[in-house]
Amino acid sequence: MKKNLILIILLVTYLGMFNACCQHLPIYPIPSFNIEVNPYATFRENQPVKTHKSPMEKREVNVEVKTVSGGQNCQATVWIYSLDQTTVLGPYSVSCEEILSVAVDSREWGVLVDSEEEIVVSVWFTGDPGTP
Repeated sequence: MKKNLILIILLVTYLGMFNACCQHLPIYPIPSFNIEVNPYATFRENQPVKTHKSPMEKREVNVEVKTVSGGQNCQATVWIYSLDQTTVLGPYSVSCEEILSVAVDSREWGVLVDSEEEIVVSVWFTGDPGTP
């Protein structure tokens, strides 16, 4: 619990620093595909998850990172967080042409992506409650 609290505080501080210095943190809906990120962006679920299945139903959030410049050494740091601000997963290091898949529950989630170079990011869920 103490570890989660520290991670949440760090994430909120991280987001606050970007909002304070840049005044604009790009926010995209989940799912989003081929979004150019330079140097950071956040992705959030727009609508509540369909809840006619168990609220503890597991699903996966997927984050794919691709390079814009054609280089093979690009990398991004990814945090996955619940929109109720109780859980932060990560940071994860994701290399180009790699897909990060993280199991999450049926709460609403967001993804924060940070990279030192321009990248293209796709974020989507698999195993959504209510999907075949």
